[in-house]
Amino acid sequence: MNDNMLKVLAVADPAVMVYTDKKLDILKNFKYKVQFDVFPWEKYYSTMLDVFNGKAYYDIVMVAGHLWKRDFIEKNYIQPIEFEDEDILPAIVQEMKYNGKTYLSPSFCDGHMIVYRKSLTEKRFDKVITPEEYADFAKNHIIAMKAHPSEIFTDALPFLRMNGQDVYNENHKAICASESIVKGLEVYCGLKKCSLDNTKTFGNGEIAEILRNKKVAAAVTWSGQLGTVLNESCIEPDDLAFSTFSTAWNVTWAFAVSSSCKNQTEANELLRFLRSPEIDALAGSLSGAPVRKQSYLNGMKKYPWYECQLKMIENAKPLPDMTSAGDKNGIFYEEIANAFSGKKTPLQAMTDAEERINKI
Repeated sequence: MNDNMLKVLAVADPAVMVYTDKKLDILKNFKYKVQFDVFPWEKYYSTMLDVFNGKAYYDIVMVAGHLWKRDFIEKNYIQPIEFEDEDILPAIVQEMKYNGKTYLSPSFCDGHMIVYRKSLTEKRFDKVITPEEYADFAKNHIIAMKAHPSEIFTDALPFLRMNGQDVYNENHKAICASESIVKGLEVYCGLKKCSLDNTKTFGNGEIAEILRNKKVAAAVTWSGQLGTVLNESCIEPDDLAFSTFSTAWNVTWAFAVSSSCKNQTEANELLRFLRSPEIDALAGSLSGAPVRKQSYLNGMKKYPWYECQLKMIENAKPLPDMTSAGDKNGIFYEEIANAFSGKKTPLQAMTDAEERINKI
């Protein structure tokens, strides 16, 4: 093996802590040395592009599933891997593949999950609810929103979809200036008056802390954050209940072997080890979002969100596999943040987004 060590670039997330935790030391049983370098979400994409552009070397990088998959394959950033479906959830297996080949090895899922405090409301949600139901609930309760500019597009996405239309058509053209999408964004922006102050600055960490400390009746977060929400410092964890949206979106964070990797055999061995049943169950206990069916079945009694989360993964609608996805979706982040802050009306923001995206 070149350099006597496998190098992995990873995004900062509770699931990744499993791989790097010195007490767990899961890699002690792996036969090669492995170095995990972990970067926060805000810095991750640019750091990853340095790998693809030859400015840094990593054998393996973490990829946000279908969001980046097609682009990275067509630009020859990543290469096919060895893969066995086993009991990995079918929706996740499908996300790992492109044109009959497998390019990604799943780590954890990030999909829309609603967390609420039973003691702060008489409302009891079904396992799956509509964005309209959540908006009606928020009118009489205090909520928190993950409306930081780096999170706001995917946070808003269930509401953009609430009237039956998606933001892209079958040809991957943005169609977000339609009345359907604009009305959805208006509902999303209207939730700000029901939210804690400074909600426009909230990311994963803030939402997890707010839910743990019983500061709001409800909030929407990622499934991959639920293990952190319900950690040992959570106040009255049995008071928390879970639901998801009928318009939910999910992405599977996964490992990919970079095209510049000099250690393909060893890299594939590591990926097989990291998605093994034992590691998946352990990762699921920390992140709250495993990828194997058996991990959910075995953990259903211990982790009360697993039943709802399984429905979310099976029913969530992905964004399309498309070229320049990062550039296109980046415009949605900018323009939705403009609408949420009041710099633009929802109509103007979505009109500008559609025009900008369709020029790419």
